[in-house]
Formats: sequence, structure tokens, C-alpha cells
Amino acid sequence: MRLRNVLAATSMAAALVGVTAMPAHAATGYDRCPQNRMCVFTGPNGSGTMAVFAVGDADLGDSNGPTGMNNNIESFFNNSGHHWDFWDLPGYAGDIRHSDPYVGGKNFGDAWDNRVSSLHDY
Repeated sequence: MRLRNVLAATSMAAALVGVTAMPAHAATGYDRCPQNRMCVFTGPNGSGTMAVFAVGDADLGDSNGPTGMNNNIESFFNNSGHHWDFWDLPGYAGDIRHSDPYVGGKNFGDAWDNRVSSLHDY
């Protein structure tokens, strides 16, 4: 009986080691975007570098906020309950593109790839 208890404990320990040794699934693409945020990506389909916003940024080219995003955004994920606007000039100026709340991931497309210089929610 004692040998059976030792074997059972050994089997249980081996099973637990197998469970804890499994690698965690790392989020990729649009799945990286946290809830209630706007995420922009340097590549299509949520690929590349990601920047996350709660309210926006008036000038993606200045030293405040994320670096490397000015005129370098190809896709976005509106994971917020807010409308968002994207402008092709700093200071919320120039041509504008609009996003409705919770639209999920979208590619900007040829007309807007690498044009965004400022963005904010409203």
C-alpha cells in the first residue's frame, strides 16, 4: 500500500511538472491591443511595432509619446468605445480619417498608409 502511495505521488508530481512547463501563448497581431484603447501598428494586419493610446497625440513626430510612429502607421485596432480621428498633419490638421468605436482591426490602405501625424478620440 505504501508503494502505491509513492507511485501515485510521483505520477502526480510528473503531471504537474508537465502542466507548468507548457509555454504561455504570446499575443500577436491585433490581439496585443488592450481593452479600451486605440492601438496603431507600423505594419499591416496588426504587425510591426505597436503604440497604444487612451486619448491620442497631437504630434507623433515630437519627442513626447511613442517614437517612430509619425507617418509610419499602416493598421489600427479601435478596441475602445470611442470615435477616433486620424490626421495627416500634426495638431489635428489636414485630411482626416474617422474610426467608429469597437470596429476591430483595420488596415489603412494605400491612400492612408504611412500618413498619420496626429490622432485623438472624441
